[in-house]
Amino acid sequence: MAESFWFSVNAVFPLFIIVFAGWLIKRLGLLSDSFFAESDRLVFKLALPALLFKDVATSGSDVKADANLILFCVIGITATVLISCIIVPFFIKDNPSRSSFIQGIYRSNFAILGIPLAESMFGSEGKTVIAMVIPFAITLFNSYAVVIFSVFAPEDKKLKLSVIIRKIILNIIKNPLIIAVVLAMPFLLFKIELPYIADKCISYISSLSLPLALMSMGAGFTFTSMKAKLPKIITATLLKIIVVPAIFVASALFLGFRGAQLGIIFILFGGPCAVSGYIMAKNMGGDYELTGHISLLTTLFCIATMFLGIFSLRLFNLI
Repeated sequence: MAESFWFSVNAVFPLFIIVFAGWLIKRLGLLSDSFFAESDRLVFKLALPALLFKDVATSGSDVKADANLILFCVIGITATVLISCIIVPFFIKDNPSRSSFIQGIYRSNFAILGIPLAESMFGSEGKTVIAMVIPFAITLFNSYAVVIFSVFAPEDKKLKLSVIIRKIILNIIKNPLIIAVVLAMPFLLFKIELPYIADKCISYISSLSLPLALMSMGAGFTFTSMKAKLPKIITATLLKIIVVPAIFVASALFLGFRGAQLGIIFILFGGPCAVSGYIMAKNMGGDYELTGHISLLTTLFCIATMFLGIFSLRLFNLI
């Protein structure tokens, strides 16, 4: 039990210490909002794609071996979206809140938090496995968000079907994370080694991604205007970090997933709501304040749920 406890501590707490450092730096005024805005852009457009490219290109992973995991994750995300779209409208009556609530349940901060957590738990194997899942998860997260915010849009922001399809396609082909993985696939499939200079340059750039992303996540925390939306925020938080991961981890166990693959499933479905969803909600007529608060609470409380989940899975030798 002691080994499982320290495994869980070492996997989770270093990441959230960096998140807390970002929050503290922002509150002390050591760095400005513009710094974190620019660092977010740097991470999303350059550093994180570089990390994904390197992990996939140099992993030596067997793509076929991860096919069942990828299929499970794709079905799981899709099922969460479909069930939420059916049930949520019965309990939430205004469209902006509906779309933001649904996004808060299914959309995970998979790349930003998932990569360092997977590496912390499983080393290079964890990074390799999660890198294979990320392009599929990111594609679905963004595509479904466009559809959801369009279906539940206010009347003045309703989009035609052709516009929705165009947005989805553009979202996929312009996403730096997806582009990075696609560019890395020939290196993986044909076992092409990166030139030494290219490998070192990409390594230096990719090393920026995780500390900057985690600190920026902490810097963005704010508790303003939360009171009026508290019931929705709490309900979405409980669904996101307790109910949904419990369902899919149990399903994964039943289907025989173990080790790093089971850990990645837990990270995907049990991780906090993605901060990037706030921007999409703001631009597509959703309740962006609700989205921001769900991101905040799920990130705060997933410190406990991630720790307990990893501890339990490790204790029973499942990961």
